[in-house]
Amino acid sequence: MILQQQLQFEMNGRSTLNISDDVTKIVSASGITTGTCHVFVQHTSASLMICENADPDVRRDLET
Repeated sequence: MILQQQLQFEMNGRSTLNISDDVTKIVSASGITTGTCHVFVQHTSASLMICENADPDVRRDLET
C-alpha cells in the first residue's frame, strides 16, 4: 500500500517548526504498520532537520 499526503505550513521569516505530530497523525491514520515514511520539503529555502529534541537550546541556536 502506498499513501501520499501533502502538508502545508506558512512561516514568517527565519524559524523552526516541529512537524513531528503532524507526520505522526498521518502515519497513524493510514493504518500502515510496517514501512518507511518519506518527508520531502518542496521549497528552495527550507530544510528538514532531524533532532531528538532532548535540549531546547538546539532549536534556539539554529534560529539565531
